[in-house]
Amino acid sequence: MKKLLTFLSLLAFSLVANATKYAYAKLLLTNGTSRIGLVETSLDNDYVRFKPADGAEPEKIAAEGIKTVAYLKEDQQTTVVEYDRIKVYLGWGQKRISDYAWFEVVERGIATLYVRGTTMRGSIYGTGTAGFLDYFVMRDGEPAAKMIANVSGANNNQTFRAKAPLYFADYPELAEKIKSKEYTWKDLVPAVKEYNMWAAANKK
Repeated sequence: MKKLLTFLSLLAFSLVANATKYAYAKLLLTNGTSRIGLVETSLDNDYVRFKPADGAEPEKIAAEGIKTVAYLKEDQQTTVVEYDRIKVYLGWGQKRISDYAWFEVVERGIATLYVRGTTMRGSIYGTGTAGFLDYFVMRDGEPAAKMIANVSGANNNQTFRAKAPLYFADYPELAEKIKSKEYTWKDLVPAVKEYNMWAAANKK
Protein backbone atom coordinates (compact mmCIF):
# COMPACT_ATOMS: atom_id res chain seq x y z
CA MET A 1 0.00 0.00 0.00
CA LYS A 2 1.27 3.43 -0.87
CA LYS A 3 2.64 5.15 2.21
CA LEU A 4 2.02 8.72 3.21
CA LEU A 5 4.71 10.99 1.81
CA THR A 6 5.42 13.83 4.19
CA PHE A 7 6.65 17.20 3.10
CA LEU A 8 10.04 16.31 4.54
CA SER A 9 10.47 13.72 1.80
CA LEU A 10 9.96 16.45 -0.76
CA LEU A 11 13.18 18.08 0.35
CA ALA A 12 15.04 15.50 -1.70
CA PHE A 13 13.53 17.11 -4.77
CA SER A 14 13.93 20.75 -3.69
CA LEU A 15 16.69 23.16 -4.54
CA VAL A 16 19.05 21.94 -1.85
CA ALA A 17 21.82 24.29 -2.94
CA ASN A 18 20.02 27.15 -1.20
CA ALA A 19 18.56 24.98 1.60
CA THR A 20 15.23 26.33 0.44
CA LYS A 21 11.77 25.19 1.44
CA TYR A 22 10.56 25.21 -2.16
CA ALA A 23 10.17 22.29 -4.57
CA TYR A 24 9.18 21.99 -8.22
CA ALA A 25 5.43 21.70 -8.58
CA LYS A 26 2.49 22.16 -10.90
CA LEU A 27 -0.46 24.15 -9.61
CA LEU A 28 -3.85 23.19 -11.04
CA LEU A 29 -6.08 26.20 -10.52
CA THR A 30 -9.84 26.24 -10.06
CA ASN A 31 -10.24 28.37 -13.20
CA GLY A 32 -8.88 25.51 -15.34
CA THR A 33 -5.38 26.91 -15.89
CA SER A 34 -2.09 25.65 -14.45
CA ARG A 35 1.33 26.99 -13.50
CA ILE A 36 4.67 25.23 -13.08
CA GLY A 37 7.39 26.60 -10.86
CA LEU A 38 8.65 26.39 -7.30
CA VAL A 39 6.09 25.92 -4.52
CA GLU A 40 6.71 25.96 -0.80
CA THR A 41 6.78 22.51 0.76
CA SER A 42 4.55 23.49 3.68
CA LEU A 43 1.11 24.27 2.30
CA ASP A 44 -0.97 26.91 4.03
CA ASN A 45 -4.77 26.93 4.15
CA ASP A 46 -4.91 30.64 3.26
CA TYR A 47 -2.32 31.06 0.51
CA VAL A 48 0.53 29.23 -1.20
CA ARG A 49 3.89 30.82 -2.02
CA PHE A 50 4.94 30.31 -5.63
CA LYS A 51 8.10 31.24 -7.55
CA PRO A 52 7.94 31.13 -11.35
CA ALA A 53 11.73 30.56 -11.40
CA ASP A 54 14.64 30.13 -9.03
CA GLY A 55 15.69 33.51 -7.68
CA ALA A 56 12.33 35.13 -8.37
CA GLU A 57 10.39 36.84 -5.63
CA PRO A 58 7.66 34.55 -4.25
CA GLU A 59 4.04 35.30 -5.09
CA LYS A 60 1.20 34.61 -2.70
CA ILE A 61 -1.57 32.71 -4.46
CA ALA A 62 -4.86 32.38 -2.59
CA ALA A 63 -5.40 28.74 -1.62
CA GLU A 64 -9.09 28.99 -2.56
CA GLY A 65 -8.02 29.40 -6.17
CA ILE A 66 -5.94 26.20 -6.20
CA LYS A 67 -7.41 22.75 -6.78
CA THR A 68 -4.28 20.58 -6.75
CA VAL A 69 -0.58 20.94 -5.96
CA ALA A 70 1.44 18.28 -7.78
CA TYR A 71 5.06 18.18 -6.63
CA LEU A 72 7.47 17.17 -9.38
CA LYS A 73 10.97 15.84 -9.75
CA GLU A 74 13.48 18.29 -11.16
CA ASP A 75 12.67 17.08 -14.68
CA GLN A 76 9.34 18.86 -14.09
CA GLN A 77 7.57 15.89 -15.68
CA THR A 78 7.39 13.11 -13.08
CA THR A 79 4.94 13.58 -10.20
CA VAL A 80 6.24 12.79 -6.73
CA VAL A 81 3.08 13.44 -4.74
CA GLU A 82 -0.19 15.34 -5.19
CA TYR A 83 -2.32 17.28 -2.73
CA ASP A 84 -5.94 18.30 -3.28
CA ARG A 85 -7.72 21.02 -1.35
CA ILE A 86 -10.93 19.37 -0.15
CA LYS A 87 -13.43 19.19 2.68
CA VAL A 88 -14.10 16.06 4.76
CA TYR A 89 -16.94 14.78 6.90
CA LEU A 90 -16.09 14.97 10.60
CA GLY A 91 -16.45 12.43 13.39
CA TRP A 92 -17.90 8.95 13.47
CA GLY A 93 -21.37 10.14 12.45
CA GLN A 94 -19.93 11.98 9.44
CA LYS A 95 -22.66 14.61 9.38
CA ARG A 96 -20.67 17.80 9.90
CA ILE A 97 -18.28 19.03 7.21
CA SER A 98 -14.85 20.55 7.79
CA ASP A 99 -13.32 23.62 6.25
CA TYR A 100 -11.03 23.14 3.25
CA ALA A 101 -7.61 21.59 3.90
CA TRP A 102 -4.84 19.86 1.96
CA PHE A 103 -5.00 16.06 1.65
CA GLU A 104 -2.55 13.76 -0.09
CA VAL A 105 -3.88 11.82 -3.09
CA VAL A 106 -3.21 8.09 -2.72
CA GLU A 107 -5.29 6.77 -5.64
CA ARG A 108 -7.12 9.01 -8.08
CA GLY A 109 -10.21 7.87 -9.97
CA ILE A 110 -14.00 8.01 -9.99
CA ALA A 111 -13.55 7.59 -6.25
CA THR A 112 -10.33 9.22 -5.07
CA LEU A 113 -8.54 7.94 -1.97
CA TYR A 114 -6.89 10.53 0.28
CA VAL A 115 -4.73 10.34 3.38
CA ARG A 116 -3.77 12.80 6.06
CA GLY A 117 -1.29 12.20 8.86
CA THR A 118 -1.41 13.68 12.34
CA THR A 119 0.91 13.45 15.33
CA MET A 120 -0.16 13.64 18.97
CA ARG A 121 2.06 14.19 21.99
CA GLY A 122 2.01 11.51 24.64
CA SER A 123 1.80 14.02 27.50
CA ILE A 124 1.69 17.71 28.23
CA TYR A 125 5.47 17.57 28.63
CA GLY A 126 5.90 16.27 25.07
CA THR A 127 7.39 12.92 26.08
CA GLY A 128 6.49 10.41 23.42
CA THR A 129 4.46 10.92 20.26
CA ALA A 130 1.98 8.84 18.30
CA GLY A 131 1.26 9.05 14.58
CA PHE A 132 -2.10 8.50 12.92
CA LEU A 133 -3.13 8.14 9.29
CA ASP A 134 -6.72 8.94 8.38
CA TYR A 135 -7.97 7.77 4.98
CA PHE A 136 -10.87 9.37 3.14
CA VAL A 137 -12.60 8.72 -0.17
CA MET A 138 -14.64 11.02 -2.39
CA ARG A 139 -16.37 10.80 -5.75
CA ASP A 140 -16.52 13.74 -8.14
CA GLY A 141 -19.42 16.01 -7.27
CA GLU A 142 -19.63 15.00 -3.61
CA PRO A 143 -19.45 17.88 -1.11
CA ALA A 144 -16.79 16.26 1.07
CA ALA A 145 -14.73 13.10 1.50
CA LYS A 146 -15.78 10.37 3.93
CA MET A 147 -13.43 8.58 6.30
CA ILE A 148 -13.03 4.87 5.58
CA ALA A 149 -9.95 3.93 7.63
CA ASN A 150 -7.79 4.98 10.57
CA VAL A 151 -4.30 3.57 10.94
CA SER A 152 -2.76 4.06 14.37
CA GLY A 153 -1.19 0.72 15.30
CA ALA A 154 -4.20 -0.87 17.03
CA ASN A 155 -7.61 -1.98 15.76
CA ASN A 156 -6.73 -0.62 12.33
CA ASN A 157 -9.49 -2.60 10.63
CA GLN A 158 -12.33 -1.36 12.83
CA THR A 159 -13.13 1.82 10.90
CA PHE A 160 -12.52 0.17 7.54
CA ARG A 161 -15.01 -2.65 8.21
CA ALA A 162 -17.58 -0.23 9.59
CA LYS A 163 -17.35 2.64 7.11
CA ALA A 164 -16.00 1.32 3.79
CA PRO A 165 -18.95 -1.07 3.12
CA LEU A 166 -21.33 1.85 3.57
CA TYR A 167 -19.45 4.03 1.12
CA PHE A 168 -19.17 1.23 -1.45
CA ALA A 169 -22.71 -0.04 -0.90
CA ASP A 170 -23.58 0.51 -4.57
CA TYR A 171 -21.10 -2.27 -5.34
CA PRO A 172 -22.38 -5.06 -3.03
CA GLU A 173 -19.67 -7.57 -3.96
CA LEU A 174 -16.93 -5.20 -2.84
CA ALA A 175 -18.82 -4.29 0.33
CA GLU A 176 -19.08 -7.98 1.18
CA LYS A 177 -15.34 -8.54 0.61
CA ILE A 178 -14.66 -5.83 3.20
CA LYS A 179 -17.19 -7.17 5.69
CA SER A 180 -15.77 -10.70 5.38
CA LYS A 181 -12.18 -9.41 5.80
CA GLU A 182 -11.17 -10.58 2.33
CA TYR A 183 -10.13 -6.97 2.04
CA THR A 184 -8.65 -5.37 5.17
CA TRP A 185 -7.28 -1.89 5.79
CA LYS A 186 -4.03 -3.06 4.20
CA ASP A 187 -5.97 -3.45 0.92
CA LEU A 188 -7.25 0.11 0.73
CA VAL A 189 -5.68 0.80 -2.64
CA PRO A 190 -6.76 -2.51 -4.28
CA ALA A 191 -10.29 -1.99 -2.93
CA VAL A 192 -10.52 1.54 -4.36
CA LYS A 193 -9.03 0.38 -7.66
CA GLU A 194 -11.58 -2.42 -7.88
CA TYR A 195 -14.39 0.01 -7.16
CA ASN A 196 -13.18 2.43 -9.82
CA MET A 197 -12.94 -0.34 -12.43
CA TRP A 198 -16.47 -1.47 -11.56
CA ALA A 199 -17.79 2.10 -11.55
CA ALA A 200 -16.21 2.84 -14.93
CA ALA A 201 -17.72 -0.32 -16.41
CA ASN A 202 -21.09 0.67 -14.99
CA LYS A 203 -20.67 4.34 -15.93
CA LYS A 204 -20.88 5.65 -12.40
